[in-house]
Parts: sequence; C-alpha cells; structure tokens
Amino acid sequence: MKANNIIELIENFCPKRLAYPWDNVGLLCGDSKKEVKKVFLTLDTNITTVREAISKDADMIISHHPILFEKINRIDYKTSEGQMLKLLIENNIPLFAAHTNMDTAKGGINDRLAQMFNLTDIKILDQHTEDEIAGLGRYGNLKNPVKFIDLANECKKILNTPIRAAGDFNKTIKTAAVASGSCSEVIPLAKEKGADAVITGDMKYHNTIDMTELDICVIDAGHYPTEICVMDIFEDILKNTGLEIIKSKNKDIFHFI
Repeated sequence: MKANNIIELIENFCPKRLAYPWDNVGLLCGDSKKEVKKVFLTLDTNITTVREAISKDADMIISHHPILFEKINRIDYKTSEGQMLKLLIENNIPLFAAHTNMDTAKGGINDRLAQMFNLTDIKILDQHTEDEIAGLGRYGNLKNPVKFIDLANECKKILNTPIRAAGDFNKTIKTAAVASGSCSEVIPLAKEKGADAVITGDMKYHNTIDMTELDICVIDAGHYPTEICVMDIFEDILKNTGLEIIKSKNKDIFHFI
C-alpha cells in the first residue's frame, strides 16, 4: 500500500480543512508514493520516536504532533529537528501528521474522550469551521451527577494518570467538558455552555485562578494523558488495510516523583 493511500484513508476521517490555520498537518517529510508494509503510530515525533520507528523497520510514521511548525532557513544537524530530518530522509521514512484536524473531527480525540467519560447528549464546544459535526472540545451530561472530588478521582482511573484539580470539591457536577491537550482558552466557552467542570491539560496557575473564580471546576490531566488515545484511533482507521501496525512506546515527558 502506498503512503498516499494511507494518507487518503486518514484524511477521509479527519480532513485537512478541519485543522486550525496555524497548524502544520499532512505529509511533512518524505515520498508520498513509497510502498508501505509496516506503519508506526505515535503521539509525538521526536528523535526518540524516530529512532524507535527505525529500530522496528517501519516504512512510515503517522503522528499526532507535527514537526516544522515554524519556518526554518537551514537544516542544522546540531539541533534536534535537524537530527530528526536527517534520520527520516536517510532512512526514507515518510512522516505524516494529523493534529488539530484529529482533535476536531467526528470520532477524533475529543469524541473519544467524551466516550471514555460516558458523557451523554454530547455537543461540540468550539465549532471553528462550517462543518457542523466537527470542532474543538466536547461537552455533555454525566449519566449520574457526582461531586467534583469523585469526578477527579474517576478521571485518574480513566486516564491512568495523576491529576491537578481546582475548584469546589463538594460541587455537584452534572455537565462536564473535555478538551484534549492545551485548551485552557475554551474554558470560558465551556462555562457559557453550562459545563460545571472541564477536563483538559497544560493549565497555567493564574489562568486556573481566573477560571475557578468563574465557579467552574478544572481538572488538569496533562497533555499526554488526554491525547495518547490517538494511537488507538489511528489503529482503528488502518486495522483492515493489511498493514503491519506498530504502536510507539512513546511515554509522557513528565514523570511524577
């Protein structure tokens, strides 16, 4: 199966037009016509994951997080990005990324998170395109209202991670919002839509104070834990293609000690 056929399958699921304008998605390095038998799935593309893909004899890398966000004027092998590009080119490995288009797509990361928390009557939090079934974040009703402390403890189990939580732990949570990765900017919108709590990542201290003063509870479950399910989504898209699928051992950069 050629790389461009794999790309077509993924972009049918999460079209490029769903990505935010600042994003860098699609084929970012390599030959779109390369024959691919073994595909490597990862959340992050960095030197470690590229080396892991090479060690597994992967023919192609499919990543959530892209590279080359900003214009570069030179490829310097002393930099991590330069080393990455060198490895990809020398080993003839195409790199494809589906980032905010996978965050926003129907069935993408935020829908998966909403399902993991068993939300009902799920709606889109921030619809940034004309596509009515796509957008950033989701919100919905909990099957059974719970106190915030209980939702926080459940979140630790569901995402298998320590968390940071802020707000009134005795508050009854009926409606919750999920927003994968770094999505603090959508919390005021979640409040407007009636959410009692938001589960996201990468919250800043003062921003969290501002949000809790709006009487909305906040769970910072981290960037990695709220997005690592993307590998399962990629796998679901490609599972009937006959490709050999390798899922990266890509770990969270943060360790809790």
